[in-house]
Amino acid sequence: MIDSLSTILTGITLNYLSLFFLTTFTSIIAGVFGLGGGLILAVTLPWFVPVNAVVPIHGTTQLASNVSRLMMSYQHVVWSLVPQFVIGSLAGVALFSLVLTNLSSQYIPVIIAIYLLLSLWVKSVDRLLSKIESFYLVGMLQTGLGLVVGAPGPLTVTLLMKKLSHREQIIATASLLMVLVNFAKVATYATLGFVFWDYLSPIIFAILGAFFGSYIGTKLRGKVDPLRFLHLLKWLLTLLALQILIRFSFF
Repeated sequence: MIDSLSTILTGITLNYLSLFFLTTFTSIIAGVFGLGGGLILAVTLPWFVPVNAVVPIHGTTQLASNVSRLMMSYQHVVWSLVPQFVIGSLAGVALFSLVLTNLSSQYIPVIIAIYLLLSLWVKSVDRLLSKIESFYLVGMLQTGLGLVVGAPGPLTVTLLMKKLSHREQIIATASLLMVLVNFAKVATYATLGFVFWDYLSPIIFAILGAFFGSYIGTKLRGKVDPLRFLHLLKWLLTLLALQILIRFSFF
């Protein structure tokens, strides 16, 4: 019996340590590029927690990751964009929380991936989208869809990349906006009855990894050339969009 208990405890410890290293890695990615970490975490988190807990725990972890990243770069936030995003976020919560249990999310990731690819690479589509896309709309979609699919895609960073040219402004502003998104996600699931306390141990390990990864990512970010950063960011967005298309179109 003692041996069995020891085996169980060892398995739990390895699981939590693996989760810690995973969230450290995803926060490093997000700290350097401003995106990507959330999507990677959303794909891999089901290895560690039940399916019904993936979205709320993902929201908790990403909230910690973005708060820690914001603490290290808050002076670069472009505050003029925040009110529009907040209004859109409130609309997204109101809209999507009403249909959360019935909404089919089968095609949502694919639509987002197609939007990203067209917006980044097809100039005529980009000009058309620039006439209608705004932080009101992105706030609504990023927050609302996040309640359903966990990580709906880097919509916010895509728009910030078009509006801002300074690397630190893009990442700092994105961090603040994603704090709002993930806070809304956590609050909504708590209201709907999800018991976060039941998953306290994995949440603690995930949050610790998120803070540690944000610190490392912030230190590494300064070593990347700004122009090269924007180029890499565009390609990273493209690769993430293609990954979403492959995953949800063929599996």
